[in-house]
Amino acid sequence: MSNTASPLPQEQPTAAQAIKALNRAERPLEKLPALLQVIRLWSLLGALVPTGLIALPCMIWMPQPWAWAAGLLPLLAACLAWRYAARYFAAYQARWLPEEGVVLSEGVWWRSEVWVPMARLQHLDVSQGPLDRRWGMASLSLHTAGTHDHKTRIHGLPLAQAQALREALLPRLKAAPGHE
Repeated sequence: MSNTASPLPQEQPTAAQAIKALNRAERPLEKLPALLQVIRLWSLLGALVPTGLIALPCMIWMPQPWAWAAGLLPLLAACLAWRYAARYFAAYQARWLPEEGVVLSEGVWWRSEVWVPMARLQHLDVSQGPLDRRWGMASLSLHTAGTHDHKTRIHGLPLAQAQALREALLPRLKAAPGHE
């Protein structure tokens, strides 16, 4: 039996404290490390399914030395997908600019930066899929005006932060002209 005391549980910030922290200054929004696992999972599925479907018939019908080479195709695809997921995670960043809006940067080969000004926000959604719930993550969807069915999603936020950001933006939506 160990004599060391267990660490004290950390207190969760209240919604008001989280909103105050968001309103202080421009800052990157936290992304959970579990987001990397989700990106890796989708990247591996996207790489292994097509290469496996190509490699399996090749392994069956090709002569022996070439069959083993075809079997390496899914392994190579998995390695590339793993590396791609790590680079995508490193490039993925959302920033909250109080009184202005949200900026989302992402991409490895094709990089994009989406600027969502608060004046164009129509409504906000916080959602969690099964993997998100398992790892305590949430996605915040920012629905904007001016385009049909356009929304920007910020993935991998801690649930409390996604809800706090939504609450920080909601009063501004209600105060904006045209919102009642």
